[in-house]
Amino acid sequence: MESNTEPVVKAKIKAKLGKDVLNIIRTTMRNSIELTHIADNKANVLLSLNALMLTFLVPLVIPYLDIIKEYKLWIPLLVLVGTCLVTIYITVLVLKPSKFYVGSKEMKNGANLSPFFFGNFYKMTKDEYTDYIKQEVARGESVRNHLAGDLHYLGVRLGHKMHLMRMAFHIFLTGLFISIILSVVLLLTHA
Repeated sequence: MESNTEPVVKAKIKAKLGKDVLNIIRTTMRNSIELTHIADNKANVLLSLNALMLTFLVPLVIPYLDIIKEYKLWIPLLVLVGTCLVTIYITVLVLKPSKFYVGSKEMKNGANLSPFFFGNFYKMTKDEYTDYIKQEVARGESVRNHLAGDLHYLGVRLGHKMHLMRMAFHIFLTGLFISIILSVVLLLTHA
């Protein structure tokens, strides 16, 4: 009797381990999505800040064009405007939706694309999608492989966003610092 229950216990342990792995993947996906949201929020803040700086810079500069020419303050202003424009461009790249598959044709041709990522099925009909997801779920390991692939895609995209955000912050801080230092130097040397 003990020999009959032992395989059942081992099967339950294996099933439990499978659920644990899926929970880890699910938690990791949730964390990646939250970090992506944080990166998008930072990009929005940096984009808004630079757009506001450019918006307020123009009306503040126009009445003082003579002084700006006399003290050569156009140089730091040019650095600041260039910094703002480059920072805006990079933050827009962070916020821009990434490319995704148009998976209907690839799935019909036997490609093993995840049925859980909307980019792979958004152009499929309901019946095509239902057939495809049933087929993939029936494969057993396929679901885990798709979850792992989706997790990898999220991680790659998050890494790309974070890299761009670090670059944008570095450019913004460096450009701001250089324009302030140049302004001070030009004002002190002219006096």
